[in-house]
Amino acid sequence: MATRIGLAELPEDVGWRHVHGTARLAGIGFTMSLFIADLAFDDDALLGSAEVGILAASVITDLAGYALLRGASGPTP
Repeated sequence: MATRIGLAELPEDVGWRHVHGTARLAGIGFTMSLFIADLAFDDDALLGSAEVGILAASVITDLAGYALLRGASGPTP
């Protein structure tokens, strides 16, 4: 938002594709999702299913981030 209103600029060799790819690789939601699932489920079977789902989503997101960054050679609009 800061770049849109002119308060900030992306570094010279960084494009939005780099920003999105890095954000996907960061996986901020992974640890929080495990924490919330641990609080939400008392049953070990349900918790195990939630953990598998969270891990699968994390792998998919990491692959998407890798694909974005793999194709990012320079700044993109």
